[in-house]
Amino acid sequence: MIRKEKAIYWSKQINEYRQSGESLAKWCEKNDIKIHTMKYWLRKQSPVSKEKPETAWVSCMVEEPVRDTITLKIKNVEIEVMSGFQDELLLKVLRTLGQL
Repeated sequence: MIRKEKAIYWSKQINEYRQSGESLAKWCEKNDIKIHTMKYWLRKQSPVSKEKPETAWVSCMVEEPVRDTITLKIKNVEIEVMSGFQDELLLKVLRTLGQL
């Protein structure tokens, strides 16, 4: 199959899967398609946003004098961590950023 034919074939397979209402694993087994191949084509044919997300800045007040700082850069976000930070709060922020 040439590239264009493959894309058309997999578009059809993806549409059939989505209309079936079945789980991916069950649909692939029923249609004799390897699940990792189907996942590849689902990723390949999913629309990707080309827009850059806007950077958001948040201010924080630190009550104790600043001694040591580190800057974490995750995707398009910079977090400045100062001495005396709350471990749990930083963990929650990092988990939230990981889900974006």
